[in-house]
Amino acid sequence: MLEEGPDARDSDTGQNSKAGQLYGQLKSLFVLQKLPPGTRLEMASVAKRFGVSITPVREALILLANERIIAKESNRSYVTRPLVAQEVRDDYEAAFMTARYCIENRTAHFEATGLRIGGAQAASQWGVSDRLRSICQTIELLYERIAGLTGNERLVRQMMEFNDRTHYVRQLDMRNEERHQETAAAMNELVTLLEAGDAQTAVHNLKQQFHRKHELIPTLVREGNLAALESVNLFAE
Repeated sequence: MLEEGPDARDSDTGQNSKAGQLYGQLKSLFVLQKLPPGTRLEMASVAKRFGVSITPVREALILLANERIIAKESNRSYVTRPLVAQEVRDDYEAAFMTARYCIENRTAHFEATGLRIGGAQAASQWGVSDRLRSICQTIELLYERIAGLTGNERLVRQMMEFNDRTHYVRQLDMRNEERHQETAAAMNELVTLLEAGDAQTAVHNLKQQFHRKHELIPTLVREGNLAALESVNLFAE
């Protein structure tokens, strides 16, 4: 099981509220597939696990169901969902269109500091977990910097949501050494193009990466769902 997760970034719940904090904690569990698909989320069990009352649990689960991170059944109960290849593809397509728009309509200077990914020699000095965390965080930061080029905060928040939803698939992808190196090279080239202000070639680079990911998503989704089946139900009595 992968250990690193996305930040528990809370959008509309109020990060200092109990529901907001619980929302972030539960979201990290669910988007990383740390429970088997189809796990029933009994509110009392969730509340006991996190030491909170039923009310913030209900509020957090409603928000997560609205985002389709979990599923709501007809009897008002909630269950965890497996990864769905088409949904992951839709996420990547929406992110690509956002990034393309921001690159082509940039109004801010692109800041490249901290966005270049180290090569094989540098990566070999790290453990697998550290390397996965580093490259995924760098990729996600790059996406968010791109989304910020037009100064539209809503686009940045949408990209952050995309990063959270696809973090697990990204980690699965980067576990493959060939893909790690392929992605690092493409991302470093993209950073150089953006720094130089070459929007046309940068969009072409991004489009190639999108199509490559599009091809790999069904395999990554299968891997992720199989791994999730071996997860432990943290809310079992």
